[in-house]
Amino acid sequence: MGGTFRRVLKNDPDALERLSRWSNLTQAQVAELLSWTGETAGTVRTRFRGEIFGSRALRNPVMRGCPACLREDAQAQQGNPLEVMAMRGDWQLREVSYCLRHRQPLVPLWSERSPEKRFDIGARLQEIIEDLLSGALDQPNEEPSDYDLWLDNCLSFGSDDTWLGRISLYGATTICRLLGMELLRLEGSGQVDELKQIRQAQAIGFAVLQTGPEAVNAALARLADAADGKLDEPRKAFGRVFIKLAGDYLEDEAFAPFRQILREQIVAVWPVAGGQVLLGETLPTRRLHSLVTASRETGVGALVLQHFLVEAGALAPDDLRPNSRKTFDAHRYSALLAEIPTLVGSLTMRRAMGATKMEFAALASERVLTPRTRVAGIKAPWRISDGLALIAELREKAVPIAADDPAWETILRAARRKELGIRAIIASIRSGEIRVGKQFGMDGFNGL
Repeated sequence: MGGTFRRVLKNDPDALERLSRWSNLTQAQVAELLSWTGETAGTVRTRFRGEIFGSRALRNPVMRGCPACLREDAQAQQGNPLEVMAMRGDWQLREVSYCLRHRQPLVPLWSERSPEKRFDIGARLQEIIEDLLSGALDQPNEEPSDYDLWLDNCLSFGSDDTWLGRISLYGATTICRLLGMELLRLEGSGQVDELKQIRQAQAIGFAVLQTGPEAVNAALARLADAADGKLDEPRKAFGRVFIKLAGDYLEDEAFAPFRQILREQIVAVWPVAGGQVLLGETLPTRRLHSLVTASRETGVGALVLQHFLVEAGALAPDDLRPNSRKTFDAHRYSALLAEIPTLVGSLTMRRAMGATKMEFAALASERVLTPRTRVAGIKAPWRISDGLALIAELREKAVPIAADDPAWETILRAARRKELGIRAIIASIRSGEIRVGKQFGMDGFNGL
């Protein structure tokens, strides 16, 4: 025939030209044959029915097919059945699992790692001819799923009016199976054989994906909600969807839309830090904090932070999730997180203010000074800046006085002598009704 079988398998142009001559095929017929066989389109890429697929999606040691189709070929004419049995091109595609003509799943026919032996169709069919003709390999009839009908239409006519029609068929069919498998896991389906499980997964995945990102996000959210354990991360929540998109398909453009959808779902649920690389992209900023990540960044205990965040409305008081999953808007509450580590206890506060214990107690009880939080048990609720601002305000109005001048008394003593609250005295100072002095050598509240 003028060419080796190996050269034909490798799509060598000269070998294909010779094939067209000795098979009496037109160039159009050869092109159709190649489109259903698959043509090399790069190191690990194959062009199949006008679409680019990863070669592994089409070149697998396990060759599958429909036994009923092959038997029907054999029964169509007299003579040697091996001369008329034909393997269908779509049987090669990993994501095809059903024969619409005979309404039954495809089955493994043979397995062979060597391409030359694997595609020696006559020799391989000879090994299983008896089982093919007897019906021993036939499967029970099943109704086609919407996925089966959709994929057959895509391969046969290149038409697709679903959302998936906008993206790669390679990516679409692969994610239908992967997402479907994870949703099956979520449903806790009983043990079924591998062929049946794959078909169920394809149908479930397609039902979600065909309508677009909103339905995909809802399905991913279900998976995320189910992974609510203390140490549950995206890998556990999304299983092989995450593993494959973060691994084998990380740089494959066919999967870019799915990586984007999954990335958005992850940052909407997990506290991923800014600067972290997620599914091939660096996140510019953090969107969510959890109690754990906020505690780690601020150096404040998670229980203390929770009191502040519940009071601020960032967390619900009855949130029973583990601390690693109690999340809140990182940007909205960034100022609060920055402030909490700067808060101090009453001793530090009054020392910074230069106030006695009784003076500070009076200022606090009458709410001249208010703590950042009134949650019981918080030992450091005070802003030093509030105390210093009060002293600075009063000092601006003060006149200098001698430390031993008997005509002056402290603010607290004046409030008690006149049986007025310290708040009323300070209000009168602010209005100018009462003069205030600053004792020489004393800069704190007790010196006013």
